[in-house]
Amino acid sequence: MNESDMTINHWSEDNSTDFLALGELFVPAREEQLAVLLDLLPADPAETFCVVELGAGGGELAQAVLERFPHCHYVAFDGSATMRAHLARRLDAFQDRLEIRPFELAEQAWRQALPSPLRCVLSSLCVHHLTGTQKRQFFIDMVQRLDAGGALLLADIVAPVSRKIADLFARQYDEVVQAQSMAKRGDLSGYAQFCEMRWNYFRYDYGAADPDPIDHPSLLNEQLHWLDEVGFSSVDCFWMHAGHAIYGGYK
Repeated sequence: MNESDMTINHWSEDNSTDFLALGELFVPAREEQLAVLLDLLPADPAETFCVVELGAGGGELAQAVLERFPHCHYVAFDGSATMRAHLARRLDAFQDRLEIRPFELAEQAWRQALPSPLRCVLSSLCVHHLTGTQKRQFFIDMVQRLDAGGALLLADIVAPVSRKIADLFARQYDEVVQAQSMAKRGDLSGYAQFCEMRWNYFRYDYGAADPDPIDHPSLLNEQLHWLDEVGFSSVDCFWMHAGHAIYGGYK
């Protein structure tokens, strides 16, 4: 599932409302992921530069970057009106350094209108809505738009290489949501919602006859190959758990 309406398929404003309420339970180790992305961002806190985030959703990553880098300009894209309204409220204190824009991830118009110079493109739980062919084109478009020394950094769900690995990811994902539900609510009510909503891709969609049509995770090794192939360097996976990975490359 995803934080925002990135494609023409059927992520609704109700889905956005649900994710704003439940994302802290459903995203594995969100705080740890944020810390990794901040450490990977190719900039010094004293610098003035521009960051773009695709699928900015609840604004956790945007807020963390804006606080860590007090001179950066931040462009937050999201396809959901609910998410954009939430971003504007949450990030009101940063409005002099923030733009919030609508977009459709698979389209070209927003790519042509990206700011220049551009230091970093970030995305969390968004790019898996592109097919493999679309992902490769997206990587080409981003490497062309980034400054030398810039980075494309993605936090996203990735496809398992086999049913055996899917079962492992499914169990890990269940376990992490159980733990987060206990930590944040003191009970398993959050995990019960996770199960009722069939949110665990690896349990309910991988290999299914009728998977969610908006989800197209690709193999991690394929994506690392495509990143290298189109011209990124220092390409790697920097963090991974429960089928969720942080990966990308530098220009």
